[in-house]
Amino acid sequence: MKTHSLRGLIALIVLGLAGTGATATAAPALIGNKNVASEKLDAATLKSVLLGKKVAWDGAGRVTLAVLKGGPVADEFLKGAVDMNASAFNNHWRRLAMTGGGTAPKAFDKEEDLRKFVAETPGAIGFVDAASADTSVSVLTPTS
Repeated sequence: MKTHSLRGLIALIVLGLAGTGATATAAPALIGNKNVASEKLDAATLKSVLLGKKVAWDGAGRVTLAVLKGGPVADEFLKGAVDMNASAFNNHWRRLAMTGGGTAPKAFDKEEDLRKFVAETPGAIGFVDAASADTSVSVLTPTS
């Protein structure tokens, strides 16, 4: 089993927060269904997935995006990955859905529910606090 980490993205997020005087309150981890672990995932591909531009994996079928509805983990992850907070990200997806440009991500209140959904859904990808990631999912690291 191949497991990856999100150290590079987290480092960028932490550096960005250091420049604003803010402190990191959560350490987000990008997680995927086990069948997504072998996919080539660089920062540009991750951004395309999160913004609804990439809708299928090369070898793992349809992309299914799972997100937290809000909170510090969502804001920190989304700021580092797509330079948006959770509110701006949700507005992006509302516009896409209204114009027929995509199906909104599956949104969760609880990290445990999101993790379980990703573990059980082929092609699923999402983010949780690193402490919530377990062996039921793959922890992914986008390459530069």
